[in-house]
Amino acid sequence: MTGDIGEHGSCTTCTFTEDFSNYWTAVMFFKHTNGSYKRVPIMQNTALPNGINGGITIYYTQQDFSSNGNQKITGFRMTVGSPTTSTLANAKGHVGLRFVCLTDKATRFSELPDFPTKLCKGGIMTVHHFPSCWDGKNLDSPDHQSHMFNTAVEAFSPAKPCPASHPVRMPQLAYETLWDTKHFDSMWPINGSNSFVLSFGYKKEYGTHADYMFR
Repeated sequence: MTGDIGEHGSCTTCTFTEDFSNYWTAVMFFKHTNGSYKRVPIMQNTALPNGINGGITIYYTQQDFSSNGNQKITGFRMTVGSPTTSTLANAKGHVGLRFVCLTDKATRFSELPDFPTKLCKGGIMTVHHFPSCWDGKNLDSPDHQSHMFNTAVEAFSPAKPCPASHPVRMPQLAYETLWDTKHFDSMWPINGSNSFVLSFGYKKEYGTHADYMFR
């Protein structure tokens, strides 16, 4: 897809009806021992008003108020992570991509590079923090990532200053998705192996990733 896809939008599922940007990340499924799959429901983030039934929580934050971080660039797009990431070492290199085993909806630590290996009392949260340093020139790049640069050292921490190659500070974009895995606690395999998978088709959840198009 090329051009400003968002300009063709006439509706939105966002709470703020003015938001026509596009947000995507993979859906979580539970794989039963018989080989069938059941979609894991999402649940409301504690940060949202009552009455909202689940959904991704999208954050736009700004830590460095001395910079030009209020950029709004129509047609801009980027991705974070890669569905082909296949090793734990590479997954750890994507510092903004994490899983959190929830005690309750307010839990934000500890951050894990892969699915938790135990039952999570409050469900599982997937976290996608995007790079926030832009090269100031390109709305996109062939890999949808090279025009951006990440200076964060962990998901829930302020990013360090931008380098000369990517000097423009963008608002920090982050997705939080809370998955209500409690429905599957009684179905956990006897051998203790994890049965949750993400919808991009690869067996390892190291490949969690997210897409963004600004409108």
